[in-house]
Amino acid sequence: MKTYAVALFAILLAGIAGLFLASPDPASFLVFKMPPAPPGPNGKTIAEELGFARDAKLLVVNSDDSCGHPAFTEGVIEVLSAGIVKSTSVIVHDRNDADLRRLAVLAKDDPEWGIGIHLTLTNEYQQGYPWKPVLSDKQVPSLYNAKGLAWEKISEVEAFVDPAHAALEFEAQIAKALRLGIQLTHIDSHMGTAYRNSRFPGAAADGLRMAAIRAAEKFDLPLTMNTFDEASAQSMEYMDQHQLIRPDTLFGFYELAELNSHLSYEGPAIQRWITAFVIKQVFGFELPYRNYDSVGEDQEVRGEIDRQAILNIVKPGLNHFYMHAAVAESVSGDRIPNGMNHPSGVDEIVRLSDSAVWSSDEMAQFLEDQGIELINYSQIRKIQQARRAQRPGR
Repeated sequence: MKTYAVALFAILLAGIAGLFLASPDPASFLVFKMPPAPPGPNGKTIAEELGFARDAKLLVVNSDDSCGHPAFTEGVIEVLSAGIVKSTSVIVHDRNDADLRRLAVLAKDDPEWGIGIHLTLTNEYQQGYPWKPVLSDKQVPSLYNAKGLAWEKISEVEAFVDPAHAALEFEAQIAKALRLGIQLTHIDSHMGTAYRNSRFPGAAADGLRMAAIRAAEKFDLPLTMNTFDEASAQSMEYMDQHQLIRPDTLFGFYELAELNSHLSYEGPAIQRWITAFVIKQVFGFELPYRNYDSVGEDQEVRGEIDRQAILNIVKPGLNHFYMHAAVAESVSGDRIPNGMNHPSGVDEIVRLSDSAVWSSDEMAQFLEDQGIELINYSQIRKIQQARRAQRPGR
C-alpha cells in the first residue's frame, strides 16, 4: 500500500510538473500576474514609441530609498554613476532637505538619471534613524505613531492610516521634492504601503492605492503598482483606462530568508518539497534561502537570484526591478541603520550586496547578452503626457 501511494504521488507530481512546463507562461499557474498594459491610443507599445522593436524587453533598475539616509544617498549616486542603474526614487521626510538638494544638483549634470518619488508612510528604523511625515501631526494625525514618528510596519499603515491623510501627505512629499529641485519622473512606494489594502475604519479597501493614483494624475507621473497582487488589479485597470503608465512587471528582492515565505516555502515537509520543486522549474530558484553573515556570500547568491529572475520573469514590455544601494558609512560618518523589521546586520549586508551586484561588469554583460534594454522613466513620462493629452475632452 505504501509503495502504491508513493507511485500515485509521483504520477500526480509528474502531471503537475508537466502542466507547468508545457504552459507558455507557467508562472501564471503559481501566482497571479496582471496582464500587460494595453498599447497607447496610437496602437503603439511603449517600446515602439521609444524606438525599440515591439517585443523589446525594457528594464528599469530602480535604486530605492535615495535621501532616506545619507549612506543610502551616497550608495545610490555610486550605482547610478556605474551605469547599469539609471533610475532611483527619493524618500521625502522631515529631515532630509540637504540630501534632496544634493541629488537634484547632481542629476542636472547627468540626463541619464531618472528620479522618482518613493511615497513614504513608514520608518522601519524608528529611534535608530527617526523621521516624521512632511505634514504635521495636526494635519495628518493618523500618519503618526505613539512615538511621534512615521509608522514602523506595513500592517500598522493598513490598520491605522486614513487614506485621506495619506493623499495629503503624498502631495506634500511630491511638492517638497519639486521645490528642492528634483525633476520627478515617476512614483513608487516605500515598503509597498501605497499598494496595500486599507483596513482603516470606514475607508475603501483600495483607499491607499487610489491616494497614490490621484497623485499620479495630478502631477502626470507614471506610477508603479504590484503586478503580482490580484487585489491591485482593479486599480491597474483604472490606470490603463486613464493612460497612467505602469510597469507590466514589478519585482525585486530584499532579505534572502524572506523569499521562503514569499514563495510559500512553508507547511509540512511534503508541501515544502513540492513548492521547492515547482519554484525551481518555473523560476530557477533554489529554495530554501538563508541570510548570510558577509556581503561576499550574500552577493554571490543574490546575483544568481537576480539573473534567474530576469531570465524567467522579464517579458516583452516594461519591467521594473527594485534594489537598494548604500555605502557602509557616509562621508559625514553615518552608518547604515538596522531596520526594526529585519535581523540585526541584514540591512547593511543587503544594501552593500545590491550595490556590488548592480555595479558589476558581470551583470552588465549578462544584461547585454540577454538583449535587455535599460531605460528610466524620463522618456516614459513624456509618452504618458502625450497619451493623456490625446484623451477626449482634453
